[in-house]
Amino acid sequence: MAVAFIVNGQGKTLYTVNTVKPKAGQKMAFEAAWKIHLAKFHKNADKRNVYEIMSGKYTGYYQIVEGPIAYADMDAEKPMSKEHMMDLDKNYFPMLEDERMNATYRWDDTASYNPKVKADKSLVTVTHVKFGMITETIRESRRGSLINAKINPTSRFSSNVYTQLWSGSDPVRVSVRNLKDGFKELETDYYGPNTMAPNAFKDAYIKDYGQDAWDARQKVLENNANVQSREVFIRRFRKDLSSE
Repeated sequence: MAVAFIVNGQGKTLYTVNTVKPKAGQKMAFEAAWKIHLAKFHKNADKRNVYEIMSGKYTGYYQIVEGPIAYADMDAEKPMSKEHMMDLDKNYFPMLEDERMNATYRWDDTASYNPKVKADKSLVTVTHVKFGMITETIRESRRGSLINAKINPTSRFSSNVYTQLWSGSDPVRVSVRNLKDGFKELETDYYGPNTMAPNAFKDAYIKDYGQDAWDARQKVLENNANVQSREVFIRRFRKDLSSE
């Protein structure tokens, strides 16, 4: 899953996410052990942001996020790497269930919308795209964001979109909706009545890309034709477990 705070330098668009679950009865012990590890290895450099998942099948899991980084950063030897791994093995991993997950994601700036909004709470949508349809999915995600920005330039809606790297035959797109005002933004009437013309998006899309492109879009998105499966959950930023 993805980080809500974007501080991108040139070429630094990658995020590594480790998703972990403390063993039953070990939540507070896990947090205490992580805080000690964080202060020792991730205080001033090699920083981490931590999020706690609050709904769905991953309730109680934590996402530990490194980034933004560039591919070149993956080649660099981290300071105190041996001591770092020994500390994880001794004090951190014993607190966790075995079903750990980790993945690396690339931020998609074109598909993201008002991406620099900072929010402690977020709604995350993980879409597993049908094999062979990721190119069309990314294309329509980007076009949709550009059109929405054009027809509704003052919108307070904010999201960051990512593509999972090295996902093989299970391509994944992740959207993180940044809830600056908290979970109350999820109320259907939070932004007030929709005053936009019913066909505003369609008309703007056809104007920019043509009728054939609109018809192709419908084939990709109609009835979720491009979706293999989808997971949605809310989460909160844990400042107390994150680097300063």
